Amino acid sequence: MLTYAARNLDKREKAVILLHAFPLSAEMWLNQLDALADNGYAALAPNAFGFNDSPPKQDWTFNDYADALNHLMHALAISQATLVGISMGGYKAFAFWKKYPEKVRSLVLCATRAEADSPEAKAARFDFIDAVLKNGTEEAVTRMIPKLLGETSHRLRPKLVKHVESIIRQQSPQAIARALKALALRESSVSLLASITVPTLVLTGAEDILMSDAVMKVIHDGIPNSQMKIIDGAGHLPNLEQPDIFNLYLLEHLHKL
Repeated sequence: MLTYAARNLDKREKAVILLHAFPLSAEMWLNQLDALADNGYAALAPNAFGFNDSPPKQDWTFNDYADALNHLMHALAISQATLVGISMGGYKAFAFWKKYPEKVRSLVLCATRAEADSPEAKAARFDFIDAVLKNGTEEAVTRMIPKLLGETSHRLRPKLVKHVESIIRQQSPQAIARALKALALRESSVSLLASITVPTLVLTGAEDILMSDAVMKVIHDGIPNSQMKIIDGAGHLPNLEQPDIFNLYLLEHLHKL
């Protein structure tokens, strides 16, 4: 079973599942776990295969992850939840919606995209796989830190930069490589967008160099009645870079359900 961090699991009727970005772990959600628990919600942050002691899985796909998350929800007696996905977490959320829509109360999609990788992006991921298997986890730190955090964070939040580096360093090269392969081979979710009928909040960091506003607008425009908000002073990880604003928007969304 997937490993996870959790708070307030006795409040299962108000469950929120937090799906982490690449190449991080459930540790990126500690602030949100506490904020959700303080506001009466059950909060669950599962790890991807091979991350933070979750069982490794060779050649896993996001459909495999959806099945594993469904199994975890069943084991914890969570019948329905809001899914909050950042970056790779958004791909997990799309895959879960496709397979188990009846178990999704609402969605929060942040710093992610609906499209599959382009041929160029796919080739770059396989180059990354080769490099991380050859050079180790530090390759992921070197490649990802400049992209994950916005200019404001790099300039004003050195402790946050070190914190994100430390989370990446906890992951094995094999886990990172397998996640990269899942990212490269994932299916497009563009055709899925119109089928999303649950309340959906789309969030993006104003300084995100990986996912532009235009990329996020594809999701916003494609999901009927979705709401979109831009978080200033944040890059690809707004929950870490601007946690108070992120939590405000998340809780506002949840309170409307």
